[in-house]
Amino acid sequence: MNLCGLNFWRGVRRAVVVAGTLSAIFLAAEGRARAANATQDQVSRDFQKTVTLGAGQSVHVEHKFGEVRLHGESGREVKISATIRAQASSREEAESFAQKIQIDVQQSAEGVRIKTIYPEEEKRWFHTSKSSSWSVSYDIGMPSDAPLTVRNSFGGVDAAGIHAAVDIDNSHGSLAVRDIGAARLNNAFGSVEVNGATGNLSVTDTNGSVQVYEVKGAVEVRNRFGSITTKNIQGAVTITGGNGTVTLADAASASITTSFGSVDARNVRGDLSVHDNNGNVEVSTIGGAADITNSFGNVTFSDVHGRVNCRTNNGRVKGSSVTGSSVTIRDSFASIELDTISGALDAETSNGKITVRDARGSVTLRSSFGAIEASNIPKGISATTGNGAITLTDIGADAYAKTSFGSVLIERVNGNLTVEDSNGSVTARNVKGDASVKTSFSGVTLDSIGGRISVDNQNGAIGVTATRPANGCGDISLKTSFSSIRVRIPEGVGYNLSARTSFGRISSELPVTSTGSIGGDTLNGTIGSGGCQLQLTNANGSIEIAKAQ
Repeated sequence: MNLCGLNFWRGVRRAVVVAGTLSAIFLAAEGRARAANATQDQVSRDFQKTVTLGAGQSVHVEHKFGEVRLHGESGREVKISATIRAQASSREEAESFAQKIQIDVQQSAEGVRIKTIYPEEEKRWFHTSKSSSWSVSYDIGMPSDAPLTVRNSFGGVDAAGIHAAVDIDNSHGSLAVRDIGAARLNNAFGSVEVNGATGNLSVTDTNGSVQVYEVKGAVEVRNRFGSITTKNIQGAVTITGGNGTVTLADAASASITTSFGSVDARNVRGDLSVHDNNGNVEVSTIGGAADITNSFGNVTFSDVHGRVNCRTNNGRVKGSSVTGSSVTIRDSFASIELDTISGALDAETSNGKITVRDARGSVTLRSSFGAIEASNIPKGISATTGNGAITLTDIGADAYAKTSFGSVLIERVNGNLTVEDSNGSVTARNVKGDASVKTSFSGVTLDSIGGRISVDNQNGAIGVTATRPANGCGDISLKTSFSSIRVRIPEGVGYNLSARTSFGRISSELPVTSTGSIGGDTLNGTIGSGGCQLQLTNANGSIEIAKAQ
């Protein structure tokens, strides 16, 4: 990269403003800007040197103000090619400064050390208002099996085909490596790109994007103020980000921590852990468990083969196709929507709706100020909310529903049903087991109930239809006030009847054999041969006994 003085120092000015340091450098950059229109002369000279590297020896480059390119080659030679550039207000001054820039190449038992040495005039030029600049760009060929160390600043670094250990520190420029071995990469105020590594990889960056592809080892990435992308990693991935999006695809396992950025993780063969704040999280095709923590962002997960544990707030949760042993959700101020869950499900939110479809394990749902809807739950369900409606459909075992200030609608329950409500209506149809309902200030409608029936209501009507029990006896107990009771019972089933009301009348379509005193508001006796208990209690309302169709 050819760095002219004006553009270079403007770059320094921007970096200093971002970092908030070194106000003296900021003033020097302004001096460069004031001299922008001065007449400038530029000169360049080339440097070349070749040395032989022994087996096991390394290459070390120490540089600043220019680009460094390195590439692995066969053989044992280190081929150093450099271009030195200087620009000043006169050609004489530029040539003088260019000649004073030295490239020091030293050999030792450890290997080859390449260092750029700038003259003392660098400091004087730095502090004056002259329009001057300088840079040195390198192109270095080296043995592909030699370890490499690079220290550079204010220029990019590009390394390819170096299969030994690579250690690079850079700043204020891009860093790109390809076809390398194990590596430690550190950059600031510039991007990092890795494409192909056969060993473990560690990347640290600030204020730049990071992209990592095709790594056979483990990967660790740390970045601030930039996006992170990793793809096709055979080992484990550990990502620590901030203020940037994180994208991960195809890894053995992964741990992701970030904030103020979204996370998209796909095709992880093992376990996945995600910790985010203020960003959406999307997870899919996870071979192991998924642990997700988030806030102020939505969470979406699908095709997870292990357990799922999700804790978030102020963000919607949507999940599907989980074949692991369990799913646990804790949320607040947002909805939860789940579909096709194989294991046990425990989901809780506040101020949000819960919707569940096709959950094959036991199901426990809790909400406040939000509705609950669940369907196709073979092993039963417990649904509790406050101030929200509950709708349950196709429940294969027992069902429990509790709410207040919300209605309850339940259809097709293969076990027993228990409902606790207040200030909300209750409707249930086609319950094979027992039905127990408690509510107030609203009506209760129970249709096709196969077991025992118990309803305790206040200030609400009751309408019940019982079916013929498969075996044994199904007792019925209905109680309300300030409204009516209407019960339909199957013919041929015997009941011991006890009915009483006040300010209402009692009537029956079925013959009743009375016992004791008979009055308009009291009826005791038997229907058929008796047996099952039929207890009907009302106040300020009528009671009607009818035949079930």
